[in-house]
Parts: sequence; C-alpha cells; structure tokens
Amino acid sequence: MTRKEKSNPGYVLNDAQRNLFLKRILPTLFFGSIIWLISELVFSYTFQNVQLSGMFLIIYIIAIITEVGLFISIYFLSKHDKMVISLFLYILFSYLAGLISLPIAIYTEFLTQVHMIVSLTVGANLIIILMGFILRQKYFASGHFWGNFFIFLLGLVLVEVVFIIGFNIHNYLLTVPLTLGYICTIALPIMFYGAKVIRKNKEASWIFMFAKIQGMMLLSLIIAVVVVVIVLLIIALAILAGDSSVDFSGISFSGGSRKKKKKTLDI
Repeated sequence: MTRKEKSNPGYVLNDAQRNLFLKRILPTLFFGSIIWLISELVFSYTFQNVQLSGMFLIIYIIAIITEVGLFISIYFLSKHDKMVISLFLYILFSYLAGLISLPIAIYTEFLTQVHMIVSLTVGANLIIILMGFILRQKYFASGHFWGNFFIFLLGLVLVEVVFIIGFNIHNYLLTVPLTLGYICTIALPIMFYGAKVIRKNKEASWIFMFAKIQGMMLLSLIIAVVVVVIVLLIIALAILAGDSSVDFSGISFSGGSRKKKKKTLDI
C-alpha cells in the first residue's frame, strides 16, 4: 500500500477496486434482492391460506436450516474461488428468503408491510447502483465525498417518493422516518463496509469479497427488521391500550390486508 493510499479514508477506492465493486458486487447484490422480492410475492400468494403447523411447519423448519447451510456454503466455497456454484447457491438462498418471511404475513395483518420491507431492500441496493452510474470514476474517490453524499440523499428522496406513491402511504410522520432509517441501515453498511472489504482483500477473488459484504448486509437486514418489528409492536400495544391518536393504518395499501377485510365482513 502506497503512502497516498494510507492517508486516504478507508472507503476511498482506486479505479480497479471501484470497477470491481460497481460492475460485479453491487449488481449481484441487487439481483439477489430482486429474486427475494419475487419469491416473497410468489410464496405469499401460494400459501395465503396456510397455517404454520403440520407439514408446512416442517417445511418451514427445513427451509431455515437450508438457508443457514446455504449461507455457510457460499462463504467457504467463495473463499476457494468456486464462483459458479457460489452464485447458484446465492440465487437459491435469495429465493428461499421469500419463504422465511412468510409467517409474519400468516399470523398478522402485516402482509403489506412484508412487501414494503422487501421492496425497500431493493430500493436500498438501487440507490447505490445509481450512485455508481451517475458518479462513475468519482464514486468513493478522494475529494468527492460531498458529491457522493448529495447523490445518496437524492436517491433516498426518489426511492421514498416512489415508495409512498406505490404503497399509497398516508401516515407520513410514522412511515417516512421508519423507512428512511431502514434504507440507511441496509445501504450504508454495503457502501462503507463494502469499500473496506475491497481495500483489505486485494488478493481475494471478487466472489469472496461479495460473500463477506453479503454477510454484513444480512446482519444489517436482521437488525433493521428487529427494530421495525419492535416499533410496530409498540405502536400496536399503544392502539390496544386505547390511544386513539396513534394511527397505524397509514402503513399499508389503501385497501388493507386480506385478513382485515375478512374480519370486517364477518362482523
């Protein structure tokens, strides 16, 4: 490492590192998030009337064990530069992720919120890709921090506007801070940890760098989902306690969930 590289912040990339990050790693992460969104929609439609018991419970437990095995396998296979099999397992891992999130929709009225979380993950990846497309050689380059910063903010705004229009959001005070925080929790670790991984693993293959960045993305995703669930539970408890000033219905499609409609008709 040269003296100039040592003096640069840990996220500054040279041309080769930047091309690796923008042309291989980020598109692969984005492709995986698209597969997750598709599978989540497919599984939620296929198992819309199922209960987490009996045979489906067994299938779900097997799916969780399989996901853990796939994640470990991707890491070790990529470490030995097994690119094709690692990418295949990553596609399978992303697809099964749609099944893992299904119980949230089965046992609550939050099917729409599950769609939102997965959609925002796609949006977070898309922001980083758009940054690279717009900035090109200035992406995470020395002396261009503010350019990166303002493009990232612009991406946040665009994704948020599309999100609000697409999901017909009305409760802005609740939804906007929650979704912006979620996007940042996913996007920022990918950008900064991703740059750090690339700078420190010069001899490793790109697929191994990708596996390490994917691991950090999953950790960030878990943390973000846990925080979102905690916030939603607090709001739900406030509603149950009779606080009529809290409106939770804004975080949904205008029509609400299937289960909510069914309950209303039964009454």
